[in-house]
Amino acid sequence: MYKVCLTNDDGPRSEGLLRLADFLSKEVELIVVVPDAQRSASGKSLTLKRPIRITEKHENNGYKFISHDGAPADSVILAQAFYQDIDLVISGINSGANVGYQSILTSGTVGAAFEAAIRDLPAIAASREASPSDWFEAKGTNGDCEKACIIIRDLAMKVLEKGLPQGIDMLNLNFPRNITENSMIIVTKPTKVRMHNEVEKRTDPNGRPYYWYLGIEKDPQPKSDAYEVIVNGNISISPIILNWIGDAELKSLEEFMKM
Repeated sequence: MYKVCLTNDDGPRSEGLLRLADFLSKEVELIVVVPDAQRSASGKSLTLKRPIRITEKHENNGYKFISHDGAPADSVILAQAFYQDIDLVISGINSGANVGYQSILTSGTVGAAFEAAIRDLPAIAASREASPSDWFEAKGTNGDCEKACIIIRDLAMKVLEKGLPQGIDMLNLNFPRNITENSMIIVTKPTKVRMHNEVEKRTDPNGRPYYWYLGIEKDPQPKSDAYEVIVNGNISISPIILNWIGDAELKSLEEFMKM
C-alpha cells in the first residue's frame, strides 16, 4: 500500500485537514504530521535555533497522527525521520487560496510541499479560497470541502500510480470557495502578484507606534491561476519546478559580467 504524509500550516484541528485525512486513509497508509497551531505565512522556514517537541502522538481513525511545535516544513523532515519510504506528501487543505508567486513563496502550506520536493518526494499543495477573516484561524474554515477532498484523493492516486510529469517537482492546486458543477480543472501559470501590501501605522495605549500589513487584492491577470479561481470559479493546477535556472539565464549572466 502506498504511504502518504499529510500536513498543513493551519494546525491539527483544521477542518480541511481532517476531512481530507478521512478520505485518504481509506486508500493509502496515511501519516498526518502537522504543526500544533496556526503557522500561516511561514514559507519554507525550519526550526533551527531550538529543539522541536512532539505535542501529540497517537493512532486512530485509521491513520497515524503527530503534532509538533515547529514549522510546516519541519513536518516533512519529522515524517521521514519517524517513517520510512514515504511515497507522496500532501499539504492542505489550506484555508485561503495560494495563487500567484507572492502567495506561493510565502505560504506555509506550499512551503511544506517545497521541502518535500527538495527532498525528492513528489508533493501536492492544496488550498481553497476563503474570506480574509478565515485566513489565520487555527481551526481553518473550509465549509463543505467534500468535492475538494475527492479531487485531491483522485489526483494523489494518479501521482502515486504514474508519478509526476517529467520535469515537474510538485503541484499547486487551488479551489474556488464554491465548487460547482461548472467548475473545471484548468492547468494554469501563477500570476506574479495577487495583492498589494500597504502599511498602516497605529498607536498602542502607551503611545508607541506599531504597524499592520494590509493586503489589498489586485485584479488578477487573465488566464492566470488567480483569474481562474477567483473570477471564473474554476480549479487551478500549476506545475512547480525547482530547477528554474536554465542555460539561457546562465549565459545571460555571463555576458552581463563581461560588460
